[in-house]
Amino acid sequence: MKTILVLMLTLVLATGYVYAQEAASKAASRPGSLHSITLPAIHTELKEGEGRTTVETRCAICHSPDYIPMQPKLTKAQWTATVNKMIKVFGAPVTPEEAEKIISYLAAGYGTGN
Repeated sequence: MKTILVLMLTLVLATGYVYAQEAASKAASRPGSLHSITLPAIHTELKEGEGRTTVETRCAICHSPDYIPMQPKLTKAQWTATVNKMIKVFGAPVTPEEAEKIISYLAAGYGTGN
């Protein structure tokens, strides 16, 4: 009797294991399942100019400097509003002096000229 019980239990466990392996294999091939990829390292060099180092060190605390060239060309007033938002809303640790350097750099290198 014990032998039959042990054999039945082994059969149930083996069947469950095989079923779980098949289910995991099918789930991995379905659309929307989780996959992992490795992205290439891409680094954008910011334009030369006074304030570049401040931008690279202070802005990079919260986000990649790669975002800067992706932005549309903004006026100095728009860059001022953007930098102030980063400081006041998102808590960027930037002093008023650093903010002026950052705004001037962004307006000169990535602005509309106005």
